[in-house]
Amino acid sequence: MMSQAVPAPRPKKLRIVLVDDEKYMLQLLETYLREWFDDLDLLPFQNGDTAWQALAQIVPDLLITDWRHPGLDGGELLRKLAEQPVRPPVLMITAYDNDCVQEFAGSRLTINFLQKPFGVAQFWNAINSLVGPCDHPPIIPKSLK
Repeated sequence: MMSQAVPAPRPKKLRIVLVDDEKYMLQLLETYLREWFDDLDLLPFQNGDTAWQALAQIVPDLLITDWRHPGLDGGELLRKLAEQPVRPPVLMITAYDNDCVQEFAGSRLTINFLQKPFGVAQFWNAINSLVGPCDHPPIIPKSLK
């Protein structure tokens, strides 16, 4: 985890851009997010080029991206975001260690890092640290926390 920002009050409608080329991972994360938030505008993408086309037009409340995917990869997306006047917080989800995001330590990006594989509790905590509490927290047995 690179920085611990206190999330601003969550807007009524939360907009999240989600990028992962693994179809089932994308569907799983999308399912969790739709369960946790009532009013959600979720924009899922399987490649960085189409994700950037959306990011160039809108500023989401959160970008969730994998490091490796077709088109612009996670690092290239972060470099482009760092140049923007308004930058959403980022949750980087990857099988790689957090060395991949170290070059952004001095940038004005807020980046949290979540290494695959991860559990529901870790994903939920990462989301809450970036956008504030969700509407419907998951019920996670104590043995899995």
